[in-house]
Amino acid sequence: MAPPKIIIIGSGLSGLSLSLFLTRLLPTASIKIYEVRPSTHPSTSGTINLTPNALRVLDHLGIYKSLIPEGFNFDNLTLLNHQFDFLASIPIAGVSEFEYQSLRIERRIVHSALLRKVLEHQSPIEIIYDSKCERVEESDTTVTVTFTNGVSDTADILIACDGIHSTVRKSFVKDPKDFDPRYTGQMSIGGVITKSQIQEYNVNNNPYPLMMFGPESSTGGNFMIWPYDRSGDQFTFFTTLPKPDEEKDWKKYTEDKTVLKKIMQETFCSDGSPWNEMVRKTVELSETEGYRFWPFYLHSIPEKFYSEKARVIMIGDAAHAMPPSGGQGAAMAFEDSETLAYSLAVAFNNAGLSNGSNLNINTPQGQNILSKWSDHRIQRMKAVQEMNKRMSDMRKGSSGSTSGVMFTVKVWAIWLLGLLGVLGRTRRVINNYDAKKEAAAWLGEEAIARYSLE
Repeated sequence: MAPPKIIIIGSGLSGLSLSLFLTRLLPTASIKIYEVRPSTHPSTSGTINLTPNALRVLDHLGIYKSLIPEGFNFDNLTLLNHQFDFLASIPIAGVSEFEYQSLRIERRIVHSALLRKVLEHQSPIEIIYDSKCERVEESDTTVTVTFTNGVSDTADILIACDGIHSTVRKSFVKDPKDFDPRYTGQMSIGGVITKSQIQEYNVNNNPYPLMMFGPESSTGGNFMIWPYDRSGDQFTFFTTLPKPDEEKDWKKYTEDKTVLKKIMQETFCSDGSPWNEMVRKTVELSETEGYRFWPFYLHSIPEKFYSEKARVIMIGDAAHAMPPSGGQGAAMAFEDSETLAYSLAVAFNNAGLSNGSNLNINTPQGQNILSKWSDHRIQRMKAVQEMNKRMSDMRKGSSGSTSGVMFTVKVWAIWLLGLLGVLGRTRRVINNYDAKKEAAAWLGEEAIARYSLE
């Protein structure tokens, strides 16, 4: 059987991690990654939170240890109300229970670590930049992608890692408009500040990171302060705000950052603001140039993450975009990458097949493997999205209500959930996920055991 030729669209976190898994599990495969960005700007900015399920995947790739000194490692999240009263401490992570702490880190650092691993790897991975996907067409035996510059390429399979606005997704779902990204009516605004600028206002010396809840969405329903470097001195802060009307191109927010700071000042620093001094000072002392914003978009999840002829597969935001409220977007992409790589390794090799026959991806056996992988990942998405919804509801002022009574009920509910450990147990469902062990459920222990990531 000829070595498989694989095309990956997108060199973000999911595309790079997938390519690394594939080179280890399918060492003879030829892999090309096409990226729309130029080589001079291969990654987006901002910070991300990586929980143990994400870090476990990166550890399997041999990258995790290099990231530890580059970000802020923590176990618990401190919950406070808008007046700075303590509500609960949620166990987010921890070596004793989850094998890993959580890690807040700049996205570009994670991306650079993955990219270095790709470039240093003695494997046939090629990255082609400045390549915008225009359309994808599949046959029974191959898949062909055409780019806007007129270049085309053909492979055995193509894997879409091209994000929420995926062109690949539009190429094979039955009704593409049904899966267009839709605005959720919420946006996040945030900036950066240093601990030395605001620590004096942390009057109770509460341990970071901090998540604070306000009484009303109109005056700020939530406010987060999160360190993101090893020293714990560099902070990112952000909030999720309602914004019912979608902007046509969002240029008002991208081209003039004074607009973003003004929104934060009006929300948290106006006369009569119910917010504590630490929040007000964080906004007031922050530099305008450090502000960023994220409008929240989602799209419907397809019935399956692969095409009819099994030549096109989707992972990450291309398959299941998630808002950042649960901090699981990158983690889900990493989980997708590892579980799919094991599935493709078994599908392209005959490991684990009792009859020893060759297994092509577009056969009943190959489609069965992809079907089980896709079903598993969809069920996983539903569980994580439910957690995301709970986190999003917690961040809303009075869960969307302006009633002082409702806010009091919510505060007491958060305190009680923290006391009983319910919030922490919810996290355990997320954090304990081990992609290799999960893949064994549909591939078989014997098949998985034949593959090593060393």
